Amino acid sequence: MNKRTTLMVLAFVGVVLCSLVSMITYQQVKQHLSEQIINDVSQLGEKLDAQLSRYSQVPQVLANDPRLQFILTQTHTATSTQGTKTNQLLESWANTLGADVLYLINTQGETLAASNWQSETSFVGQNYSYRPYFIQAMAGATGQYFALGVSSDKRGYYFSAPVYQQDRIIGVLALKVDLSLIEDIWDYDQVDYAIVDQHGIIFYSSEASWLYRALIQLPDNLKQQIIASRQYGNAPLSSISKHSLLNDFKQRDIAHITHPTSEITTSMLVSTHEMAEAGWAIYGFSPINTAYQYVIQAVMIFTVFYLLLCLAIVSWMQTSFAQRQLALLNDKLEQLVIERTRNLMETNQALRDTIHQYELTQAELKQAHSELIQAAKLAMLGELSASINHEINQPLAAMRTYAENSRKLLAKERYEAVAGNIDEIISLNQMIADIIARFKVFARKTTDNNNRTVVADSIRSATSLLRNKLIKHGVILRVAELPPHLVVNIDAVQFEQVLINLLHNAIQALDDAHPPQIGVDFVTTAETVAIHIWDNGPGLDDELKNKIFNPFYTSKPDGLGLGLTISRRIIDAFAGTITVENHSGGGCEFIISLPRSNEEGQ
Repeated sequence: MNKRTTLMVLAFVGVVLCSLVSMITYQQVKQHLSEQIINDVSQLGEKLDAQLSRYSQVPQVLANDPRLQFILTQTHTATSTQGTKTNQLLESWANTLGADVLYLINTQGETLAASNWQSETSFVGQNYSYRPYFIQAMAGATGQYFALGVSSDKRGYYFSAPVYQQDRIIGVLALKVDLSLIEDIWDYDQVDYAIVDQHGIIFYSSEASWLYRALIQLPDNLKQQIIASRQYGNAPLSSISKHSLLNDFKQRDIAHITHPTSEITTSMLVSTHEMAEAGWAIYGFSPINTAYQYVIQAVMIFTVFYLLLCLAIVSWMQTSFAQRQLALLNDKLEQLVIERTRNLMETNQALRDTIHQYELTQAELKQAHSELIQAAKLAMLGELSASINHEINQPLAAMRTYAENSRKLLAKERYEAVAGNIDEIISLNQMIADIIARFKVFARKTTDNNNRTVVADSIRSATSLLRNKLIKHGVILRVAELPPHLVVNIDAVQFEQVLINLLHNAIQALDDAHPPQIGVDFVTTAETVAIHIWDNGPGLDDELKNKIFNPFYTSKPDGLGLGLTISRRIIDAFAGTITVENHSGGGCEFIISLPRSNEEGQ
């Protein structure tokens, strides 16, 4: 690669990495700002909920005061003695609670008494029958409502409760909370907030120009309805975004907000906190430009670092190039010296390597064959582990019973019975030792010391190891009379491994047979012994017969497909054969043919 190409590659990589750095930084800063906004508006919502919850139950509690019932049921005016006392009572309550106004309304919606009765904007005499909180209370429920005050033009949240005389509603007690308390609990300068009602109209905000404007473009009929209710006075309710659906606005993490006076649109991160009890939502806004500043800083830092790295790479490449050129020159000089003798040395070395590799391959092949046989044997032992446990657990349980019984007999000084129990324990112990010995002999690695095997002994060992599995599956084992002195030329352990594999496969093939049967027969000649192992299972079709001895071919969902392959290799290694055919009584039949030994079994 020439210098120009290298520089172009480095430049391209630099541009790609800068883009990645920009994207990652932008996402990280955006996530950080979003988390900050969520935290800030959540804290504001929690504080505001806590403040409003202080007043939510107050009207309901105070409405039970009998002094309120008196003025509602009698003919009094606000200037009468009783009216003055009620005004003073409400004023005292309002001062104690820190409420803005506390006032009492009769069933026609007229205010009879109020805590601000001496104020220029007194509620006394005002009619609030159109207010939703009055309608809710007259219906027997507690009311909540946000609106601008008709007299004071101040933003407030209203709580109301019905005043009962026995079971009859005779008036409404209302409490107004001045929402200027939000300014006292908001202390987050980096985030702007807006508190909106269920229609998306902003009635409180850290940005004064947003007040009484909507997050979305409201339908004309909804605007006229809200204006007619005088909830927000005569505010125009214009929108600060292009969205028309509030749910669509809520789902966005970035919104384009238009400033009402300058008409400048700003992209801002948005997070929402729902105030379900009040029916409001608090939106937090932070300009996305803050993220861009961090992105620019990150890109500048990375660019400086990358340029330094590129300089280091170019310097290293030039040094490496000079070293390679020097090495090539040295190589040429050395080639001139050894050129005349190289061919002969390479030929001799190649021959030695070939011979050595052949020897290694033969040794590795022999070792791999031995390890594969051993692995298959251990895998079979793993499958028989349940049978091993069952065979050992039975005598162990009996030994425990005899031992516990001996302790009781010993306490009764029945020593002869104790001696009998000990004899039984010794017998059971010997039985366990014999069981373990059988499995130990089967598990040991094969040696080449003895290639003569008594057929009867191997059959008995194989069926003994599989005894519990045969019993568990209800298999009837039919073994022909075993000639005691019939000897074949094969290693006993490997022969036993082949027998166990064939018998184990036969057991697994008998799940649907009724009754399941496995048979072992013998056919002998002067030179060979043929062992026939058959079952009455479903048998094998011609395709399976052709594939069954192939490596890794198996019909079992968890099988490896090596059992029959290894069995054939074991038999082949001792000049024998193993074949499969259909059994005359149904199922399949494996035939093992082995050379007969000239020496009889002892």
